[in-house]
Amino acid sequence: MDILAARKKAAEKERSQQKLEQARPAEPQPVQQQTSAIGETPLDREACLPATEVVQKPQAAETRSAEPQAADAASTGIVDEPVEAPVQEIEILSFRLGGEEYAVMVESVREVLKRRELTMVPNTPNYIPGVISLRGTMLPVIDLCIRLGITPGDRDEKSRIIVVSPDEEDVGLIVDRVTGVHRIREDEIKPPPENIEHGGELLRGIVRKNEKLYIVLDLEKAVGHQGA
Repeated sequence: MDILAARKKAAEKERSQQKLEQARPAEPQPVQQQTSAIGETPLDREACLPATEVVQKPQAAETRSAEPQAADAASTGIVDEPVEAPVQEIEILSFRLGGEEYAVMVESVREVLKRRELTMVPNTPNYIPGVISLRGTMLPVIDLCIRLGITPGDRDEKSRIIVVSPDEEDVGLIVDRVTGVHRIREDEIKPPPENIEHGGELLRGIVRKNEKLYIVLDLEKAVGHQGA
C-alpha cells in the first residue's frame, strides 16, 4: 500500500507540474538578425530609418569677418605719400613764319584752308589785309608776320590760312606753311624770353620737341585787337 500511495502521489505531482508548465507564458524567442532580400548581407539599420534621421545636420562653421583691419598709420609709423596727378598731354599745330617755327593749340583750330584772294576792308589795322567768305560768313584774316613784327617768308602755293576760334569767333591766320601736329605735355611749355623785342606779349611760351623750338602763341591776345 505504501508503494502504491507513493507512486500515486508522484503521478499527481507530475501532472500538477505539467499543468503549471502549460499555464506559464511562453518565453520570447531570440530575434534573428534580419537579412536582405538576397539573403547574403544583413540590412543596414540606417537604411531602414527615415531620411530625416539618417542625415546629420552640418555644424555651423565659425564666421570670420571679411573686412580687413585698417592699419593705424600713427602706430606703424608708415605715412602714405601723396600721389601726383598725371600731367595731361595736349596737341599743337606748328607752322612757319619767316625763319621760325610757331604753334597754336589744336583744340582752337577749326580748319586749314589754302591761300585765297582777300577782300580789303577800309579802316582796319594793317595786320588785317582783308576778309574771306567762308560758307556764307565773312571771316577776318590776320597776317601773323605783320602782327608779330617779323619779316614774312615765301608766300606761295604752300601758304595756308589757319581758321581758329579762341573766343567763339572765327578768325583766319595767314602763315607761310603748316609743318605738322605734335603731342606735348603742358608743363613742357616754358615762359618766353624777356628780351623779345616785338610781339612778346602775344606769346604763351616756348616748347622743345624733336630737337626743334616752337613758339606757342596766346591766341586770345594775338587776335584780340583785330577790330581796333
